[in-house]
Amino acid sequence: MEDKFILIRKGLQKEVLFLGLKARYINHCIYIGLGVLSLGFILSMVIPTFMALLVTACTLLAMFAILLFHSRTYGARGFIKKMADASRPDKIKISRPYKNMPLWKG
Repeated sequence: MEDKFILIRKGLQKEVLFLGLKARYINHCIYIGLGVLSLGFILSMVIPTFMALLVTACTLLAMFAILLFHSRTYGARGFIKKMADASRPDKIKISRPYKNMPLWKG
């Protein structure tokens, strides 16, 4: 059996782009999509299949729209950088007042 691959064109010094998703968001889309599909199969055992199909399709579309928004807004690795910037403290507490600190005169 032959292996079939989807050709993703990538130029020099350019990000990988597939269906509007950049780099890491392609992996996120695949992993989250497989998780949503497996939950859809489990959900179809509990509720009617057509309703489970609608819920799964709506969830997949919402997930793709959110990942597409993050991909276009923050770039390939920008969302991780945004999360790191958000976790930085706003202020640094100093235990000694400025009056007692030595001044350097040069």
